[in-house]
Amino acid sequence: MAEDKQEEKEPEGPIPCSPCRGTGKLNSNSGGEPHLVDCPWCEGSGVFIPEHDAQAARRPEGEPGDEKPQPAVD
Repeated sequence: MAEDKQEEKEPEGPIPCSPCRGTGKLNSNSGGEPHLVDCPWCEGSGVFIPEHDAQAARRPEGEPGDEKPQPAVD
């Protein structure tokens, strides 16, 4: 039988950040006034950063969720 599934290809080049649509900026209404801020998901670059925690920059050090998972030891 012929293979029905098509192979998925890795995208070539950088992947645009979905939340900011590749602009690196987001509209924020924090403080009551709309203004542009750097996108926390791509850090303003406009390019998707794999396994990036957008909330980590706003979390004080030592807060729960700040630690990175450790590899399992057998």
